[in-house]
Amino acid sequence: MDARVALKTAPSLRIESYDMTSMTLTPATRLACPPEVLSRVLDGEAVVLDLGSGTYFGMNEVATRAWELIMQGTCFDALCAALVEEFDVTADEIDRDLRSFVATLLDKKLITASPS
Repeated sequence: MDARVALKTAPSLRIESYDMTSMTLTPATRLACPPEVLSRVLDGEAVVLDLGSGTYFGMNEVATRAWELIMQGTCFDALCAALVEEFDVTADEIDRDLRSFVATLLDKKLITASPS
């Protein structure tokens, strides 16, 4: 199973990299979903709708699990730990991929981040 965390904005497009120089995620950074973002899990993949822009996004299996945890208001460290335990992936790999994924979600205003 591919354990990369990916946000799909179209059936054939995956956003898998993002420059993190503008934001620092700490282990205690709390991630949450704003009220203007709705989501559903369909056939194991999350579909996320930004009501503000009318844009929807699809997520792969690992990203869907990350999304479910973010919806609960998890911190970055707990998110990484949960995914390492649930998927066949190293802590370094999930940290790298999640930083990219979270940065993309923040850029698209699908989540918020705050110090814990």
